Amino acid sequence: MSDRKKVKYVYLASRKAVFLVTGKPKESKYSYGVPIIPLHGYYKSDGKSYTAKELSDYYVVLNLDKDDGLIDAINEGVKIIVIGYSEDDVLVTGEEE
Repeated sequence: MSDRKKVKYVYLASRKAVFLVTGKPKESKYSYGVPIIPLHGYYKSDGKSYTAKELSDYYVVLNLDKDDGLIDAINEGVKIIVIGYSEDDVLVTGEEE
């Protein structure tokens, strides 16, 4: 039995989502695939909707359109993506520059 996780290719299926970016985007013919760890929100794959928790046993690749602005941010090094929340709803703490 292999310890390797099954791969699940997903699309965002909710207006609110939080996920960690775990690798660089890979370009395909029509989209980019970005390896992520989903923390919150709903994701769609093969016509079925999944919660972030339901995807915890998978290696998750988020499909994003080629013109999606998130691609530029991810390529610039952004590691945590929060979608659908205002800045007042999010607290970021850590090292000061």
